[in-house]
Amino acid sequence: MASLQLADGRTLAYEEWGDVDGMPVFFAHGTGDSRLARYPDDTLTRSLGLRLITADRPGVGGSTQLRGRSLLDWPQDVSALADELEIERFAIAGWSGGGPHALAAAHLLGDRVTRLVLASPLGPFDEQGSRDLVLNRDLRMIWRLNHARFVATAAARHESKASRRDLRKFVTHLAEEAPADRDVLLDPVLEPMFEEEMGEALVQGGVGVLDDMWAFLEWGFVPEDITQPVDVFYGDADDILAPEMYRRLAQRLGAADTHVWVGGGHYQVFARWAEFLQPLVAGRRDAVN
Repeated sequence: MASLQLADGRTLAYEEWGDVDGMPVFFAHGTGDSRLARYPDDTLTRSLGLRLITADRPGVGGSTQLRGRSLLDWPQDVSALADELEIERFAIAGWSGGGPHALAAAHLLGDRVTRLVLASPLGPFDEQGSRDLVLNRDLRMIWRLNHARFVATAAARHESKASRRDLRKFVTHLAEEAPADRDVLLDPVLEPMFEEEMGEALVQGGVGVLDDMWAFLEWGFVPEDITQPVDVFYGDADDILAPEMYRRLAQRLGAADTHVWVGGGHYQVFARWAEFLQPLVAGRRDAVN
């Protein structure tokens, strides 16, 4: 684990993968995940010519919690890390709860962000019926505790401790709850990575996971504010967020290109890693030609 001390004294934990001389891409992990979420065979990312940077959000893994954070706090951390790594311009990829964070960074950092790719991205809740598109009952329960956050915090600490005692059982339970993701979550190549990255996400008792959840309730911007090219990938059999959420978000992003993984679930991105990142490679080639 590498780390950066931020101006306010917090620690930001991060990793680098792929081609050290490649095109820089910041990957925003999902909610309940960590900087260790990626395709585990790094030769695949390297073969794409990409320098992948993953960072724990505050309260996750090795990154210090930032109480009361919003989505619009995250771009400052991304900018500070890019400065530290001497990266001027970069692309951003985001998966699930990392989607809104990726969009927030694109919104505030402007021309510094060249383009985005999103997989199974959570959409905003500013449209009628949008919360009904959250299919996972655990997520819905957490948001119902918005006005009793101390209860949610106590429950998260208890559940995090129990989950970290047997991470294989935890991943298996996720596979049972989301049948469309079973083959991906239990894939012999991917499953050890999920154990590692999810275990790391919970080392601080799940506080960063909850902070993500509260931040999603009010984005502070709208998808229409995004000006960079965006590709949106999603599985049409997602058991966690309804595919309609992805379609709505893509429409609001204007010129977004959509890609549907037929029969795929929420975690399909890890089985289709090269396909997910390919628009960034193509975009780089277009810029050169």
